[in-house]
Amino acid sequence: MLGMTLWLLALPALYGCGSDALTPDQPKSRPGTRIIPTLPTLDASVVDAPVRYALEPLITELEKAVPRTFGDRDKRIPAGSDRKLIAFEATRTPFTVGVENGKVVLEAVVSYQARAWYRPFIGPTLSAGCGEPKDTNKDGKAGTNEGRPRVKVVLHSDVSLTPEWKLAARTRVVSVKPLTTTERDICRVTFAGIDVTDHVVKAVMPQINSRMPRVDRKMATIDVRTRVTKWFTAMQRNIRVTDSLWLQLKPELIRLGKLSIEDSMLVADVRLWAHPRMITGPEPQQMIVPLPRLTPALSQIGDSARLFIEGLLDYADASALMQKQLGSKRFYRFGRVVAIDSVRLYPLDDGRVVLAVQVGGGVRGTAYLVGTPTIDHTRRALVVADLDFDVATSDALVAGLAWLKKGDLLERLRASAEFPLDDALELTRNRVEGALNRDLTEGVRLSGTVTTGRLIDVLVHPRWLVIRAEAAGKLALDIDRPIRRGVGAGPSRR
Repeated sequence: MLGMTLWLLALPALYGCGSDALTPDQPKSRPGTRIIPTLPTLDASVVDAPVRYALEPLITELEKAVPRTFGDRDKRIPAGSDRKLIAFEATRTPFTVGVENGKVVLEAVVSYQARAWYRPFIGPTLSAGCGEPKDTNKDGKAGTNEGRPRVKVVLHSDVSLTPEWKLAARTRVVSVKPLTTTERDICRVTFAGIDVTDHVVKAVMPQINSRMPRVDRKMATIDVRTRVTKWFTAMQRNIRVTDSLWLQLKPELIRLGKLSIEDSMLVADVRLWAHPRMITGPEPQQMIVPLPRLTPALSQIGDSARLFIEGLLDYADASALMQKQLGSKRFYRFGRVVAIDSVRLYPLDDGRVVLAVQVGGGVRGTAYLVGTPTIDHTRRALVVADLDFDVATSDALVAGLAWLKKGDLLERLRASAEFPLDDALELTRNRVEGALNRDLTEGVRLSGTVTTGRLIDVLVHPRWLVIRAEAAGKLALDIDRPIRRGVGAGPSRR
């Protein structure tokens, strides 16, 4: 009877009716072991930043400087000798503008009427005319331009930006010649041997050429630097992605590409070199650098952007994900049961994380596991492959709970500490792309697209697990308003 009683008293101990306490100390950081890996060097991002400025100042000044009429039909001038005289009157059309081989091309058509006189040694003075209608006004002047000979005036203006961001122009006459080779546009008085067209060209060309320096001086008054400085400075301001995630574009070098014409505006194809970077934590200090010199054009062009982006995984969110994967998991061993009540992931200062596992059932208390988060590139996931009981917890288990270390408990905990990263990175990518598309300043808009690429590593931050990845995309500045002109110029147009 006594033996039976002892056996019954032993049953609770055998089948786990009691509970053991698990109360190890919390893990501590290992001093001097935190090393933040250096990110690889990325090629500079190239930002497409076309600078537009209105050609209206050039055209307006040209129209002011170059006369609309030339010559005087009542004033006879020698045509090679005192016995040969001509008189002409010419009018020109407004200048049209285009671009050819990086030069601004301005063209106008000059139509004229002329009369030549020849005084032979013996006999009366002979006369013939070109471009004169059969019917004339009472004062003897032609009443229409129809049928007049024409010459085409072509100007080239080498417009460029100097390294000091000043607009420089060199405008000159490159040709004044008959518009066509037809009879209409060639005026010769054969009986007198006078090429009237040639004399008109020689009279018109110096009148135009002499006025070109005035045009170039006016172009130099256009204020380019102030406007470019404004958006270059704006690009250096911190861009808020979230409350604790910031984007810095860090522009540094500007090169000038080709010139083109769009909607009566000269477009300087400017390429800006930058090194964008993401910064986690409080807003970083802004380091504003002055506008750099404009460097000569290179063959390298493009609008590719390269940067590192950072996905943030909050420890509370990570803990919730692990809890969801584990559920109300129970583990059985030697007739005893251990239930996982809750898990909590938090950081240490040495680059490791702690998994605090609150258990109940046959063992009550908290078990601590530590490990170093890494990237599983195949599964594009964050894992803690070396997750294991820390020293204090292991000592407690050896003291009487060694059975808890056996079985599949550790494997289950390691499996739960796996976090797919694409969603976290996609969230950051969307936020970065949204932050990139913004107005930097009046009339200047930054636009960009970002695509996530190779995963790099994970950092243990006091607030998050920070996943670093490479990203690529495109960046551009839409500078859609003309640069303001200098004092005294008329209004510009878009």
